[in-house]
Amino acid sequence: MPENNPISATIVKVGVPGSDVTFALADADDAAFVSGLVHVHPRTGVVSSRASLDRERIDSLSFGVVATEVADGTRSVTCRVYVTVADVNDNAPVFEFPSPDNHTIVLMTGVRYEGTPVARLVARDDDFGTNARVTYSIEAGTPLEVDPLTGQLSVVGDLDSLVAQKANIRVVATDSGNPAMSTTGVLTLVLEQQQGRDLRTLQRDQSSRRRAADSQTGTGSSFWLMMAVGTVIVVAAFIIVAIVAVLVLTDRRRRGAQKPPATTALPVVGGDGNAKHDGAFRGANGDVRKPITATTVAAAVPSASVQKLQQV
Repeated sequence: MPENNPISATIVKVGVPGSDVTFALADADDAAFVSGLVHVHPRTGVVSSRASLDRERIDSLSFGVVATEVADGTRSVTCRVYVTVADVNDNAPVFEFPSPDNHTIVLMTGVRYEGTPVARLVARDDDFGTNARVTYSIEAGTPLEVDPLTGQLSVVGDLDSLVAQKANIRVVATDSGNPAMSTTGVLTLVLEQQQGRDLRTLQRDQSSRRRAADSQTGTGSSFWLMMAVGTVIVVAAFIIVAIVAVLVLTDRRRRGAQKPPATTALPVVGGDGNAKHDGAFRGANGDVRKPITATTVAAAVPSASVQKLQQV
């Protein structure tokens, strides 16, 4: 049955031999869902719609209808009903490009495009089959042409023929339904007066130029985002430098606290091979100790040890 049907429209009539039977929807897991869409007359077996069906939401459904003998009450038979919702051309095409948020192409005068596509019209249709098949057209008198099947836009005229540097061009998307439905969109063409740029460079910059032309507020958002990221990077660098400085200062203090004590000068060896000394010893703090004499040695060293040293 076609979509957008009137409520209470007949879908199908089921029947069995005999006259004393009753009809009802068979119990099923989705009985509540089905009972909201269809109704079975208990005596005639006529299945009718409770709601207007939309193919874009429900393209098919199935359910069981059970017939039961009134006299016996236990003898019954069930049949399965399958309903396919036929599409009706009730949706017009919707442009995705151009759209209110994305509708601009940027071209340059003085560039030879040589039939290279510069943009592509895109439209969708929520219908099915032929009703969803879209063709494209563009208003006459512009330096652009469009492939009716693919939507590819190409330059075929002199861009200098446009008086203004910005032009709004009407484009149309039409489905193949009967009757057909169409939608008109507005494509903004921006011309830039630049020389010495090749087509490859232009195509590389096309997406960024289009975003700049379509959104005048996007630049401010990007600026503040970049400012926030830069602030985070600067703060992180400052913290790292501070940590390194603290570590270096701590290490220098630790090294200064661990300086080795001053050492006593070694005796000087004379020409005769005997060690000579000035008789003064200096401590760790540099103070001069009492000179060593024979009297101090005799007082500090036992006589027996002195005799052994003399023998040696």
